[in-house]
Amino acid sequence: MNAVVEFRPQSQAVTPNFTMTDMERVALAIAKGGLFGSNDPNAVLTLCMLAQAEGQHPAVVFRDYHIINGKPAKKAEAMHRDFLAAGGRIEWHRCDDECADATFSHPHGGSMRITWDNARVQQAQLGGNPMHKKYPRQMKRSRVISEGVRSVYPMATSGLYETGEVQDIIATEAPAPAVPMPVAKRARDLQPAPAALAAPAEDPHEKFAASTIAAIHRAPDAEKLEAFIANRSAKLDAMNEARPDLGDQVDAALIVRRAELTPAGKPDEDNGEVTADDLPDGF
Repeated sequence: MNAVVEFRPQSQAVTPNFTMTDMERVALAIAKGGLFGSNDPNAVLTLCMLAQAEGQHPAVVFRDYHIINGKPAKKAEAMHRDFLAAGGRIEWHRCDDECADATFSHPHGGSMRITWDNARVQQAQLGGNPMHKKYPRQMKRSRVISEGVRSVYPMATSGLYETGEVQDIIATEAPAPAVPMPVAKRARDLQPAPAALAAPAEDPHEKFAASTIAAIHRAPDAEKLEAFIANRSAKLDAMNEARPDLGDQVDAALIVRRAELTPAGKPDEDNGEVTADDLPDGF
């Protein structure tokens, strides 16, 4: 009960040694699932390589990163976590809808106090952003974390902007010039376009894969996760047979959740069979 628990920063965590082939498979599965804003496997693979270089599991990219209009971003929660894991310290003075104010300090980066209030939001011309109006406290807090971490210990940002910052950057960029429509030359150019084809029926395998991935992310512990997968093994086999691409997506979600539920360097423990009755409601 009084045992000392060793705190191991992520930079020192035990991370599986993924080969490039392994990372390409994970990146392809994540891109196919569109889990974090991109269907481009090359963009996802780049972030997988970045995560691996920083000592993290490559498959956590959809948890810590996001791609917005082709621009990579790192979530404020991920910056916050990596900053603390690297020995940083944050003292919050205020955090509400009106103001977020905190002091960031690190042994190698000194100390700095960062404040984002309504006046600064207006000065930055972010007042028209609907997210700042709908979630003012969360948006100010994210800005404080991003600026504070970047100022005191920039390694925790992975060289990227926070998600909200990237969204604001994109919103302020000039839109692409409209391409003028050519003038119709012939009578047939003026004919209405043919009616669109009816949308194809929803693939039951895609629906099953989506519900399975959502349930995997909600798994409260490793035991119930493995019991859930065992209970769905027959349907998963059938889905893999018909849609191996969906099987890759489920495998990628399993890799991530198992890594999150299993302490680094420790194997899963078999505590006995768990039936479907042991699973929580909705799982």
